[in-house]
Amino acid sequence: MEVLQPQFADALAPRFESRSNAFSGTEGVYMLPHHQQEIDRLQRQHRFMKGTTDGALLVTPLPTNQTTLRVLDSGCADGTWLLDLKTQHPTHQWELHGVDIGSSLFPPNRPELDLRKHDIREPFPPAWQWSDYFDVIHQRLLIWGLATSAWPLVLRNQFDALKPGGWIQLVEVEWIDAEKPHSLPELHKHALMQKWSTSTFGMDIGIAYKVGDLLTEAGFTNVQKTPFAHGYGALARRPDQKDGSAELYVECFRSIDSKMPPGMVLDFRIVSLPHNLRFPDLPEIAWKSSSPLTATQLTDGIPGVAKTPHDFHQFLDRLEVEIKTHGYQPKLNFVYAQKAVEKV
Repeated sequence: MEVLQPQFADALAPRFESRSNAFSGTEGVYMLPHHQQEIDRLQRQHRFMKGTTDGALLVTPLPTNQTTLRVLDSGCADGTWLLDLKTQHPTHQWELHGVDIGSSLFPPNRPELDLRKHDIREPFPPAWQWSDYFDVIHQRLLIWGLATSAWPLVLRNQFDALKPGGWIQLVEVEWIDAEKPHSLPELHKHALMQKWSTSTFGMDIGIAYKVGDLLTEAGFTNVQKTPFAHGYGALARRPDQKDGSAELYVECFRSIDSKMPPGMVLDFRIVSLPHNLRFPDLPEIAWKSSSPLTATQLTDGIPGVAKTPHDFHQFLDRLEVEIKTHGYQPKLNFVYAQKAVEKV
């Protein structure tokens, strides 16, 4: 082996400790945090989104000729959206149902909620008798929860569960505006991180631009969209949310450090590598490649953003300051559609 003396920076040191206490249930499916503090973050996110949307939770029409409305929250977490919906529409009688793959989020002792563990990529069990059952189905912010290939499956399952004449509402964010790329340094890296954290795992950062077409392809009709400016930091709609919204937004990405490939800072080029040499934190490509490996190949991390988890958290700290100072304002879309009434 012909190798110059390496200068190791982070790769063989202990990995940066993720700021989370993990629970089981959603690993390998959902890209964002998997810990009990996620309940608190989701509740704060819910309140922030209400501030962005003038309190809107549901923009679909509601039937007026029924005493009880059945609603399903797909990816319900702890049921906060369902409970708030009931409070916001006190003149309606509600059957509140929710499904989520992470049942550790479900609150105890809430008899008004029917929350069930379920992978929404799979059809609902026949024993639940949910075919043509719901008046409204709601789902939001699963851009980091569903692979691109899974969206048609999920929408088909929801189509089957919705009553003829019922409405589905998908809430997703246009996180990146391709026509207006960010010029500020950390927000530019932030866009690279968003693309990496989705495309690397088979997800689509641009899914918000496509959900209308996906609904049509799944058989829904009367597709409509209500957009909201979704400002964080300096561009938050409410003055009291400026700092908190920036901190909330950055917080949700902290756990991505555990998804990063190991990083290494080298100042040499490996010309050849014997098959029996192993450094435990080097990427698998190093053991399988028969061609020379460059330092770039070994130090990708999140390309253009951070090489190691430590670098990544420093980037997030800088991003938080930049959002507080200059703001970040993607577009939040409520896209809704109807299951056609069957003709007699």
